Amino acid sequence: MRIEDHTGSSITEATVTINDEELIDLLEGLADVVEAKREHLHFQQLGGPQLVIRRTYEDEADPIGRQMDWWLGPLVLFGSLFVVIGVITTVRWAIGLAS
Repeated sequence: MRIEDHTGSSITEATVTINDEELIDLLEGLADVVEAKREHLHFQQLGGPQLVIRRTYEDEADPIGRQMDWWLGPLVLFGSLFVVIGVITTVRWAIGLAS
């Protein structure tokens, strides 16, 4: 979890005090974020403080995983190419034995 101020700088602790109705709204909003019904949750008091919650996706959390697409595609392509060449070679060899 990363807690940031309005400039994007990390802060170590934040206290949020809410009543029961606000808690229910917060939990419903969090459920919408988890279910991808909304990108982020923006909780704001008129003229006062605000709370914004957004979900970190796996792509953001794992930069190595994002780079895997760059080499996995060509690897699958070359692997399937070698399988096709191997099948053709095996068929030609089998035809040569049968003749």
